[in-house]
Amino acid sequence: MPEMRKPKFDVALSFASEDRPYVQKVAAVLKDAGISVFYDDYEQVALWGKDLYTHLDKVYRQESQYCVLFISKYYAEKVWTNHERRSAQARAIRENREYVLPARFDETPIDGLPDTVGYLDISNMAPKEFAGLVREKVGPKFSEPGFPRRVDRLWAAMNIPKGDKEGRERVREIAYSFYNALRKMTPAERSAVVGVFLFGCAAELPDGVHISLDLLSRMLQQPKDELLDNLAAVRSLNVKVKVRESVLEVPHGELAPEDKDLLLSYWSKSAPWDNDATTVVVNAVRCASDHFCMDHGVKVVAGLDFSRLAKSGLGLLAKDLPDDDAD
Repeated sequence: MPEMRKPKFDVALSFASEDRPYVQKVAAVLKDAGISVFYDDYEQVALWGKDLYTHLDKVYRQESQYCVLFISKYYAEKVWTNHERRSAQARAIRENREYVLPARFDETPIDGLPDTVGYLDISNMAPKEFAGLVREKVGPKFSEPGFPRRVDRLWAAMNIPKGDKEGRERVREIAYSFYNALRKMTPAERSAVVGVFLFGCAAELPDGVHISLDLLSRMLQQPKDELLDNLAAVRSLNVKVKVRESVLEVPHGELAPEDKDLLLSYWSKSAPWDNDATTVVVNAVRCASDHFCMDHGVKVVAGLDFSRLAKSGLGLLAKDLPDDDAD
């Protein structure tokens, strides 16, 4: 059997121009989430000079994992949307799987689209909500591990304005130094450190993030002793952990397990004078993982994938920078 090629696009969007305002918002959310989406405005250069009839047939028939049809009275009238639909349906018939994903603005019947095909009613659904459902259908996206040269989403999360070049560079250097520290850790050590920053309470920042040892153990499915060993082992990588008595008050007579409270902080060689490095790292971890459930979020960041710090969720990676640029 021929080897199955990875689709060029996670999802292709087929729509009438009258429905563009809605579809444009969906495409923007998907792109920001790191979903590879075929949306004509994003492909102007690629489409320039192409035989569109042949090229679009290839996109909708071969190059996408899913195809969303935005069905409306306008969709039914267009020549190009019917061409895209026929290409997509040919793929669905050939593979005998759920490839075509109809989304209806109204009940307009579409030739060749059986009533038995499940659809979503988006007549009263916000674009962001619908994009979330598309992301769920596509499934978790794991980008190539690495660190982007621009960290637009991290700057935005920390309210660093465009004009503050020094502040932006400081934030990026701290986040990159943490990425480099993770590279030197074992997978179990990474999971422990990332788990604290992701699941922990940030109320004590900039001093650190705290979390119940019992909760962390349950969230990561790691024994408490192993967690403590893994966290102690990374002290040389600028990660500091204090073990305190549990901050949770237990009413008299209530049965409760013995627990400890962990306070974790990070300092950066790039800015050893900076008392806010832990705040930067917490924002970096949460921005890098915020398109996933928490379990997948730990795997993404522990897998050294910080690509979603870039605005597009992709971006040029800095993983191959010379060693001089690393801590």
